[in-house]
Amino acid sequence: MSRISNAVLAANKKQDASVWRVHGPRNRRRLLTMGEIFLGLVAGAGAQTAPLPDGVERICAIQFDKDTRRPARVEDGALPCLKQAVKTLKEHPDRKLVLVGVKDPAKDHEAAENGSMREEEDATGLDVRLEDLAAYRAVNTKWYLTRFYGIAPARILPTTDETIFKQEVTFYLVPGAADFNHNYLGTTKTNERPCTVKPCYTPDEESLKAQPRTRIPEPAKTASSK
Repeated sequence: MSRISNAVLAANKKQDASVWRVHGPRNRRRLLTMGEIFLGLVAGAGAQTAPLPDGVERICAIQFDKDTRRPARVEDGALPCLKQAVKTLKEHPDRKLVLVGVKDPAKDHEAAENGSMREEEDATGLDVRLEDLAAYRAVNTKWYLTRFYGIAPARILPTTDETIFKQEVTFYLVPGAADFNHNYLGTTKTNERPCTVKPCYTPDEESLKAQPRTRIPEPAKTASSK
């Protein structure tokens, strides 16, 4: 209970009440209550240990806990997991990849200025609204996989899960029939821009464009590995 209590207390200190429900039309966006945050932590603890649906395999996860200035930027340490996901997709050309982005209100935070009040997105990645953080993590991860490894965009579904409080994106291999209406995990679709996974969102819904980064450098080979 100590982690849950500490997370709730930390989230409660934020001036903007911490968390928004996102990915729907603007007029449906609302604040999460502290009770929902508490229940989310409890539910998330169970969700992480629940058995996966038939046909779904967890591949790996990447962390977003080093770069506090750009909290949604794919970090250099993600390279092994990214490569593992690419290898898995190439070995299973009839399958798709679901990315599940999450955030942690106790650790993630917005820029000190007006990130919580802006209506437009921030393309630089330096002032990401907390409400968009999990979605940007998933969208940015997809962008990296398609840009540098040539994975077809339609094979990668960026989603979020508000019941898990971490700073990561988890990769799941799912059946090829997956789409945004049925991704086998029940996670929330992310309105990427441009839309590459059907069905696409309606014009009155918010959408996010990936925040590009340079390619992660390969680790230097040691004499023993040559």
